[in-house]
Amino acid sequence: MKRILIAIALLSSGAAVPAAAQMKGQITLEPYVGYGFFGTLPGESRAKLDAAVAYGGRAAYRFSPQFSLFGNYQRSKPKVEDFPDIDATVDHWSAGVEFSYVPRGGAEGMLPILLEAGVGQARYTYDYAGSGGGFFDTGGGIHENDLAVNLGVASALQLTPAFAIRYGANDYISNYAGDGITNQIFVRAGAEFSF
Repeated sequence: MKRILIAIALLSSGAAVPAAAQMKGQITLEPYVGYGFFGTLPGESRAKLDAAVAYGGRAAYRFSPQFSLFGNYQRSKPKVEDFPDIDATVDHWSAGVEFSYVPRGGAEGMLPILLEAGVGQARYTYDYAGSGGGFFDTGGGIHENDLAVNLGVASALQLTPAFAIRYGANDYISNYAGDGITNQIFVRAGAEFSF
């Protein structure tokens, strides 16, 4: 009985090798720049964050033609309207799943529709103007951390098998300090490298 089980295990692993080779995953890296719309934050202060540029990066592992797992991080430094002495830094990060759909199988030059959904965090840091360092300094000011959901839609113009221009929009939804829901929408474009 033991020999039969060993033989079945060896035959199964031998049959699985070609299937594993067909399912070889692909890693993508994308540095990007975006522009975010923040709006008024809920709560007593009713502080309004102006629209601002965001810089970020995204890494993904494509384990099938339709599905990928991704991780995303971005930082922006919006101005706080009516509070010129306050510097704000907003960080968003998330991880989730992406679904890729190519209409008509790519016929007639159709570009892919990429839908992503993830969960992560929105982090707000407030410092008095001049007290913080450069763009990448988190400062020692007041912090607010909120669970955030990332919903996005994108597409990509594949220029070579290893390089694409990716563009799209993401909505980061969070409950700011437990005072109410915020929707912060970012449009972005980046260079996607595949390995």
